[in-house]
Amino acid sequence: MKLDLESFIAERAEHLAMVYLTRSQDLVVERMKADYGLDMLVTILCEKFPTGRVFGIQAQGRDKAFKNIQQEALLALSVKENSYFQDLPFPVGLLFFTMEDDKGYFKWLKYPSGSNKNHHSLEHNQWRSLDEYQVDRILEEVNAWYEEKSHSVA
Repeated sequence: MKLDLESFIAERAEHLAMVYLTRSQDLVVERMKADYGLDMLVTILCEKFPTGRVFGIQAQGRDKAFKNIQQEALLALSVKENSYFQDLPFPVGLLFFTMEDDKGYFKWLKYPSGSNKNHHSLEHNQWRSLDEYQVDRILEEVNAWYEEKSHSVA
C-alpha cells in the first residue's frame, strides 16, 4: 500500500519524534492509537520508575527545509484544536520535522503557567532546533512546572 505524500510526511514525523524523544532514558513515549489531537503521551521516569509526570506531543512535518523557521512556520490552531489543548491538564509541545534535511524543531502548544513568572511563557514562545540538549531542556521545563504545581497545592 502506497501512502499519499501528506500521510507519508505525517507518519515519518511521528517516527522522527519517537527517535528524538527516546534518546533520553528518562522518557517513555507512547504513540496514541487514535488521532484525537495528541500523537504521543510522554511519561517522565526517575531512576527507571514512572513519576506520574506526563506531557503530550503533537508531531508534524513538511517536505521542504526552512530558510527561517521563525518566519515560515507560523502555527495557526483552529478554535477547536486550541480548546482541546487548553483543556488538557498537562503541558503539550509540537515537534516539527522537515523531510528534506530531517531537522527537528520544538515549540510549546500549551505550557501551563503558575504564579511563578520565571516559567516559560507562550507569548515569547520561539521555535527551537531540536537536539539532545533541547530534549533535556523540555524535560527540565516540564519537571519545573510539576514542582511548582505540587508546591502551590501544598
